[in-house]
Amino acid sequence: MMDYFKSFDESQEKVIDSLKMLLYTRHNDIFERLDFENDSVYLEPLLYSYVMQEDDTWLDSIIYGYEGSPKSIISIFTNNKGIAYIPQVGYFHTSKIREQLYLQKLSNETYQIKDLKGDTVPHKLESIIFLNEGIELIKTQHPLFEHLFTTEENVIPNVEIDNCYIKHIDHFNNALQVIKDNYSEYFNLIKKSVKKVMIFDGEQYSFAAIQAHNMIFLNTKDENDEIFFLDHILHEGAHVIFNTLTYESKIELFTVPFKTDFAVVTRDQNEHGELYGRFHGMFTQSNINPCLEICIEKNIFTGKQHKELLGRFTSNMTRFKAGINKFNIPSLYNDEGKKWYEFFNKRYNELYDRKHELINSFDVSNQPYAFSYEIFANTNFK
Repeated sequence: MMDYFKSFDESQEKVIDSLKMLLYTRHNDIFERLDFENDSVYLEPLLYSYVMQEDDTWLDSIIYGYEGSPKSIISIFTNNKGIAYIPQVGYFHTSKIREQLYLQKLSNETYQIKDLKGDTVPHKLESIIFLNEGIELIKTQHPLFEHLFTTEENVIPNVEIDNCYIKHIDHFNNALQVIKDNYSEYFNLIKKSVKKVMIFDGEQYSFAAIQAHNMIFLNTKDENDEIFFLDHILHEGAHVIFNTLTYESKIELFTVPFKTDFAVVTRDQNEHGELYGRFHGMFTQSNINPCLEICIEKNIFTGKQHKELLGRFTSNMTRFKAGINKFNIPSLYNDEGKKWYEFFNKRYNELYDRKHELINSFDVSNQPYAFSYEIFANTNFK
């Protein structure tokens, strides 16, 4: 069995070391500004966004709050709402939309902002919010995150963030507590790897990305509650964890390049995405479903929430099976990839053996990619 619970720390160290090297390559004074030994600094998602683009002017605003002796004046950048987010400091609200400004700290709690002409820009500083377990809630869009929301038509749509999260804070915290209480070993990995979360409403599905490593992005609707967050903290957290576990080894998983189009691998032009990204899906299912199974067994939820839990478990297990079948291509794997596939296959079969009667008692054949409780209820509880 893949003992990724024990190997995670070593994998995370390798990711951090890689980031440090990338930063040093661009800025040979970086460790005069940042504490080399404080690995928590190098879990900042925006640092991963930074090294994957070429504009050096972003650095000061990203590391400002982490520096022992920051520069007296730095450039900051506002988003489409006139807000500049500075990690470890907060949100500077201004009337300047998508502009470069200058930030100067006057005292412990006082800042001054000026525009490029030298005129003072009125502002309000809003503090950072932390959810349970020290996970930071990102309350507005950051310009370096915008490209992550690009659609298939190569358009970056507007997403609602600033007014979306308030109603879901308790939902997130409650779901996280359920994971902590019932799937503690996996929860420990989430706590180590998920440092920030953005709750938004938009076109993009919930996701995690190496370009904002250690962060998850959750697309929520008004009706979503703890069950949605339980499913998606497990799901998107798994993407962060698997990105960490396979950061170096992903090039060794397959007998073809890991970025090969999945349609080429399967010879099915209806398939989408890249090989490695699709392989991720089985790791997510390997961790979503055991936790949902425990919650079902313990009757942690009641009423509609319990029914939705049954639906999400059945839907996830159906997708798990589809992934196992699609990836049943022995010639695709090197030794490392074979070990992972065999683990996924074993995990699926163990879950199915225990829960096949429940799984087969529901119809989820008409479910869209984003699970719909309304469709599930109309199909199964008429």
